[in-house]
Amino acid sequence: MPNSRQDLHSFRGLTIKAALILLAARLPISAQVADPADPWMNQGATAMRQGNIPEAEQDFQRAVTASPRDADAYLGLGMAQLREGKLDTAVQSLTRASALKPTIPSAHMFRGIALFQMNSIDAAVDQLKEEIKLQPKDIEALTWLGVIEIQAGRPEDACGPLDQAAKLNPADQNVLFYQVRAHTLAAQWAFRSLYNINPDSWYVHRAQAEIDSEAHQPDKAIEEYKAAIKARPGDADLYEALADEEQKVGHPLDATNDYQTVLTLHPNDPIALFNLGKIQVETGDPTQGVAYLRQAVEAHAAPAPTDFYLGLGLSKLGQNEEAATWLERALTNSPSEFIRQSAYYELVRVYQKLGRKDDSQRALEELKKLKAQSSPRVQP
Repeated sequence: MPNSRQDLHSFRGLTIKAALILLAARLPISAQVADPADPWMNQGATAMRQGNIPEAEQDFQRAVTASPRDADAYLGLGMAQLREGKLDTAVQSLTRASALKPTIPSAHMFRGIALFQMNSIDAAVDQLKEEIKLQPKDIEALTWLGVIEIQAGRPEDACGPLDQAAKLNPADQNVLFYQVRAHTLAAQWAFRSLYNINPDSWYVHRAQAEIDSEAHQPDKAIEEYKAAIKARPGDADLYEALADEEQKVGHPLDATNDYQTVLTLHPNDPIALFNLGKIQVETGDPTQGVAYLRQAVEAHAAPAPTDFYLGLGLSKLGQNEEAATWLERALTNSPSEFIRQSAYYELVRVYQKLGRKDDSQRALEELKKLKAQSSPRVQP
């Protein structure tokens, strides 16, 4: 669980700064005093910006005395009291601000922060939700709601507001940090619940396999997928996932057997057909590989990689005219960086075999450009 003091420190400066902007907006533009509280409001906001919180509290208290029904004055007073750690009085001042002006921004948020520090977690959540009703796109209110839900041990409830905050500001590292924390904790909680129901279920083994795969531990993922298949032998998705991991560790024969099992369970599966064709073109029989890949095209497998490996297989068979057609087609189907570079590389060779020197030179120039502007090639 997060530390409430650390979380408060992370966001306090941002929320106070935002509220000061709100307070500054209500100050008079001209020298003429529009409200008896305005001079004290001005002094209070200045003292807050300078970090002189006791003086700010006194100024806002004078503003409240000068204008007892001024919601902004109570907001400023509550902010100062919150900064001084006077939590009970801060809650009272902020409650009064909302009562005088139900639509006043930030009062519910600061009251929620005060209640959070007082360990009144559910009440704090209620206040943050009220703030979000008033300001649905307030990133800080959304973030605080997520932080408090994490503190309450409800990471699954924290994910929503934090996802929304991250969408509103994708570059905010504070938001992204808590978003990651919420989703991680929620996933851990869900996995524990799944495990507690039946630790040897295929669900548990598959979930663990996916975790291992994401952690770049394919050997462990393979063992977990095998355990899942033992419990659920007719699941084509499990065989396909197992075969994917077997390719990662360089076991093409095992992967081939498992992709063929997928085809037995799901005839014309495009992913299995593509991978069988790719493996045969790269390490086995290109004739068989081309046959699989033609079927994959008919089954609507991912076009760019399927087109490329079909072109590569045809090139290995000496069918260079058709190979050139498929390699060119791969370049028109939004290829990955790896496929784009590989296609140009093969086209240089194929065009040379066809005596198309100008085309070969153009392909070579494109390949040089791609290599110069890209990172090292990584196969998808």
